[in-house]
Amino acid sequence: MSIEWYYIWSDKYRFFHEILKDTVKEPEFVINPIYIDQSYFDKNLYQVEGKHSWNGCSLKIDLLIERLRLAKTDYILFTDVDLIPKENIYKNLKQYIDNNQTQVFLQEGNHLNIGFILLKVCPEVIEFWESIKLKMVELPDHDQKYVNECIHKYKMKWTFFDTQIFTCSNIWNGTTEFSIMQPLSSCLGKEFDFAEKIFVTAQHINLESYMKYVPENIIPYIYKFQEILYQTHKESAVNS
Repeated sequence: MSIEWYYIWSDKYRFFHEILKDTVKEPEFVINPIYIDQSYFDKNLYQVEGKHSWNGCSLKIDLLIERLRLAKTDYILFTDVDLIPKENIYKNLKQYIDNNQTQVFLQEGNHLNIGFILLKVCPEVIEFWESIKLKMVELPDHDQKYVNECIHKYKMKWTFFDTQIFTCSNIWNGTTEFSIMQPLSSCLGKEFDFAEKIFVTAQHINLESYMKYVPENIIPYIYKFQEILYQTHKESAVNS
């Protein structure tokens, strides 16, 4: 079975785009990157201080609905670009398809994360995401917040991925062989967020050939983030 895999990328995130493009070679996936000019994100993200960077921006939801309507496969993946891909992705997805799950999400703590979603192409799934879009229009907020609020009213089969196979960096146990990890940030600021994700990715992938794609203004923040980690660990050791 083929699965169309969609993700959004821009010039700033070419680093992660190149990693995904080079790493995901499983024949079951039809990789369909969606390029958006960086100016769109510069204008529409990080607009409300103290809120999530995507607060009020419905681009992800709009494109997800569009791709569901145009899909030529029974299932699609709609994901963020900033992922750490490993092996056996399709093998570990197949159980959810065989179980006829219509939506499968990453689990991050006690809530779902929409950075990596397996979606069945069917009217009920499209209707669900159209309802999320309506909420975004009525009262702009973080799209993931509305998904978490509405998913429990959804009547079709849905579930979470195994939290260690398709995982987030803050819940991985450090020993399980994962297929996908989403590197999360500590929300220290726009530049620090990006630098932290690069730092986490470097723990799992050789980045030598990809560092040329990192925006120049982010490089100093990688070193600053390392210093923050060092100081945090130093203080923890003193207080333990």
